Amino acid sequence: MENATGGVQSVARIFKLIEVLCAHPGGASLQAISAQSALAKSTTHRLLASLVALGYAVQDADTGHYRLTLKMFELSSGIVSGMDVMSAAKPHLDALARRTGEAVHLVIQDGVDVVYVYKAEPGVPAQRLSSYVGRRTPMYCTGVGKAILATQSYGEAERVWQKSRIRAVTQHTITDFDAFIEQLKRVRRAGYAVDDEENEPGIRCVALSVPSISGRAEAAFSISGPSSRMTPPRLRELADIGLAARGDILRSLGWK
Repeated sequence: MENATGGVQSVARIFKLIEVLCAHPGGASLQAISAQSALAKSTTHRLLASLVALGYAVQDADTGHYRLTLKMFELSSGIVSGMDVMSAAKPHLDALARRTGEAVHLVIQDGVDVVYVYKAEPGVPAQRLSSYVGRRTPMYCTGVGKAILATQSYGEAERVWQKSRIRAVTQHTITDFDAFIEQLKRVRRAGYAVDDEENEPGIRCVALSVPSISGRAEAAFSISGPSSRMTPPRLRELADIGLAARGDILRSLGWK
């Protein structure tokens, strides 16, 4: 019985830390987490180390701050089903997939990556894509990642680049920082991003951010298809359709 009581206490403390970390999506110091959870620093440090070891939290190498990851979502996609962006976007993304005949994805930023949280497909997909709900991909080589970063500051984009393992995922992947920043500038001007086979050979997509009321985004959606079908005129057509869909999503969120 004593062991059972101790186990319940440990679980309660872990969830207390998770609740504190949820209130600090950008990260918090050990001291702040200890104070807000009303736990001793040594206990807090030990439990945080367990969360980090299990992949549910990460510690920033520069600041030492801790924040949660989306691993809980990866284990169960239902974790974000109640989120405002998810609930507001789903019907519009489903309609977008039906209208365009292409696969549509919704992602959320998690550190230097994006995690796929929803996928809508037309009735009979013309080509099977490797994407799936729960998939994690780097921001620097994806249209959705660039769409999100284009709404953020230069410093944030630079941090994502520096903390990513930059490599040529395909022969089209941008691996030069200056070229990457120039792309973000073009995304800001156009209002949408394009993934030109940078993350998956033979696949192109148009991607659009879903900004918060402040204009900064941590979510985005994409319209993806085979490069043989995604010609420049088709990409521009999909971009216009996507911009209209984003307006619908923002209105559903009450932000427009």
